Amino acid sequence: MDQKRYHIIIAAVVFAVLTWFSINMREEYTVVKQIPVVLENMEEGKALKYPLPTYVNVRFRGNGWQLAGLYLTPDVKYFIDLSSLGTEEFTITGHDLLEHVKLPVALQPLDVKPETLMLALDDYTEKYIPVGPRIVLEFRDGYGQVGPQQIIPESIRIGGSRTLLANISGWPTEYRKFENVHSPLDVEIPLEQPLTHSIDLFTHSVQMRLNVQPFAEKTFSGIAISCSGVPPNREVIFIPPKMDLIVRGGIDQLARLSEQDFQPVIPYLEINQDSISSVMPHFNEVEGIKIVSIRPERVKFIIRKKL
Repeated sequence: MDQKRYHIIIAAVVFAVLTWFSINMREEYTVVKQIPVVLENMEEGKALKYPLPTYVNVRFRGNGWQLAGLYLTPDVKYFIDLSSLGTEEFTITGHDLLEHVKLPVALQPLDVKPETLMLALDDYTEKYIPVGPRIVLEFRDGYGQVGPQQIIPESIRIGGSRTLLANISGWPTEYRKFENVHSPLDVEIPLEQPLTHSIDLFTHSVQMRLNVQPFAEKTFSGIAISCSGVPPNREVIFIPPKMDLIVRGGIDQLARLSEQDFQPVIPYLEINQDSISSVMPHFNEVEGIKIVSIRPERVKFIIRKKL
């Protein structure tokens, strides 16, 4: 008896769900569908002069059954025939939608975004432009970047309208964030895909390589200070004549450094002024190395005639 009641309950629930579904599918709804734009009969050696989106967004109204038919049909596309298009401007508006889209069911399109598509042909051209990485790096404590990051290839080939390409000087990658970085990176990063039919990418990803090492500090003591551009009849004495330097960088990189890589130099033109009593030396820049501390930060000097 209990088993019979169990089947009755299941049947009642299924019937109720189907009844609810049937009633709701007869109601009217409004939905927005993204429809891909497909170009047909493009003349060889030509390209679209103005940006043309790869998708249009159409807002439809219809009952549930009609909307279900729309979403269950995979080949709903916005076709544009370019066989008769020339260099003169031609406009397609939202009112022309049904001339370009074959709908599987009778639906009422309410509006199209973008509302207007401007069309005209231009000469096709290609060029190489540099890649701009959109990358954020967050290093684990005690680690850091050593040397510049490498993007392979550094530049890519793009094609499209001569007018549009004239204003494009670089192309970005997709945004990527790397957290807790504590070892070298060698990753493939996709390029940002064009949102218009007017531009073609011939490369779709680049390789990023980055050397990451544990960071440490190294002290160089007693580095002699020199003066550049001193006249032959003058000599400069610094007080004190030497200084200490603390630098930070990758362990392997620090091991290859010596004090000759950090020669403190002061140009004579900077000290040959009565208003200055002390100066700060200039140091050679070593890529990937940061100067943490200079002792002393400023030095005094004496200019005198050479004996």
